[in-house]
Amino acid sequence: MSLPSSERSTQPDDFDPPGPDWLYRLRQRFAGTSKYRQLLWRVVATFVGGAILLAGLAMLALPGPGWAAIFLGLAVLATEYAWAHRLLRFSKDKAQGAASAAFSRQNRGRAIAIAIIVLLLVAALVSWYVYYNGWSFDRLLGWFGLG
Repeated sequence: MSLPSSERSTQPDDFDPPGPDWLYRLRQRFAGTSKYRQLLWRVVATFVGGAILLAGLAMLALPGPGWAAIFLGLAVLATEYAWAHRLLRFSKDKAQGAASAAFSRQNRGRAIAIAIIVLLLVAALVSWYVYYNGWSFDRLLGWFGLG
């Protein structure tokens, strides 16, 4: 999708906007060249990004998608702060390196062995539960106050 001529910038082709592209375009549409709108955007982005980041940190210990919230908070903060942009880029590079190392040919056999062991452990736990409790889920639901 190409931008209308009024929204095209004079940025070089290799320009990498801070944060996600869609958020950068939204900022450009909202704030434009107005100093007051830019200040308002910066305050809102700081508050929202900081809140998401703190919620993500809390979700590392509590139930929830902690890492996803941390990266989302960093993406929002990266629209305004260079340190957040650098940290987000560093995290992205490390995650891509870890993913490529995990799926490399050298580690493929180890990953398959771990997956088989985990599946066997899950099968053993399910078999143990069915042996002692039958196919009834009454006791399991009772653990959560539902039975």
